[in-house]
Amino acid sequence: MIYLLATIVLLSVLVFVHELGHFLAAKSVGIRVETFSLGFPPTIFKRKKGDTVYAIGAIPFGGYVRMSGMVDESMDTSFEGLPPQPFEYRSKNTLQKIFASIAGILMNLLLAVLIFSIMSGIQGIAHSGPDPILDVVIEEAPAGLAGLQSGDRIIQINDTEINTWDEMAVHIRAAGDKEIQVTYVRDGLEYTVPVTPQLQKSIQDGKVVEVGVIGVSPIISMEKAGFFGAIGQGFKNTGYWLNMTFVSLKLLVTGQESFKNVGGVIFIGQLAGESAKAGILPFIGLIGILSVNLALLNILPIPGLDGGHIIIAIAEGIMRREMKIKTKMLIQQIGMFLLFGLLILAVVNDVLRLFQ
Repeated sequence: MIYLLATIVLLSVLVFVHELGHFLAAKSVGIRVETFSLGFPPTIFKRKKGDTVYAIGAIPFGGYVRMSGMVDESMDTSFEGLPPQPFEYRSKNTLQKIFASIAGILMNLLLAVLIFSIMSGIQGIAHSGPDPILDVVIEEAPAGLAGLQSGDRIIQINDTEINTWDEMAVHIRAAGDKEIQVTYVRDGLEYTVPVTPQLQKSIQDGKVVEVGVIGVSPIISMEKAGFFGAIGQGFKNTGYWLNMTFVSLKLLVTGQESFKNVGGVIFIGQLAGESAKAGILPFIGLIGILSVNLALLNILPIPGLDGGHIIIAIAEGIMRREMKIKTKMLIQQIGMFLLFGLLILAVVNDVLRLFQ
């Protein structure tokens, strides 16, 4: 049950914040919002206030904001052949259209900054110790199997003297899966043991490479973060996950990473459940990470996504006229086809993971 509840809460927060951005931006530039729905039909709650119908759908894995005069996933073309009205999306200038389309993305990024800032304020800012002293040693990993323990200080790898953690990491990563001789100090005595690193995929300079790892981590100290320090760390962490998401997408598109690794709702549910069981901070941290993911995915210039609407708005601005409704419908249909295809792929991958 915790997996289901965690998934619903996580997705509801992400979707609500995203759609709230579109809603507020649309209102600010005079666009009428016809529907604000959290979840997809069948509708279990509906109430109209002003020009907007506020609804909650029975399927909690999404949501939408329907703006007047905009061809979106609702495929509404009831305004075709009619002159643009002042309250419609299509009557606005290019910058106003872009603002209404990009606002959801900006809200997701702001949510991530807020979450990571709060976490930094509560936990502090982590700093890795510079010395090559082992803190956590995974028992079933190469280091643990070789007899290395927490508190051991690495002083030499093969014939190279080691003075810092970074020096040690460079040599281990470069070794790949070839055996190395690790010399360490424990209780004032020196020991040397053979360790065979295991290969692990890593991203370096935008490429996937395999490097050696032995299953150890350095001593971590937590520095108390002030108000501005926490906010700075919030922006830094958001930037980090934004870059990681971009690189991951780039690797998928260029074929360096398999589409088998694309995850869907089931995979997200597994992550949500595990993080929720670990505690509130890991859970909201996952929300922050996925909020960055959602922001970057939506900015892609793919029909049906916010990025696709932005491209259309720019194209109309350059042409100085509205694109034909039938053309917009075709673009939207192509986009929905691509998105449904990606959704099916993600679900298939999730099911295969469960069986594996």
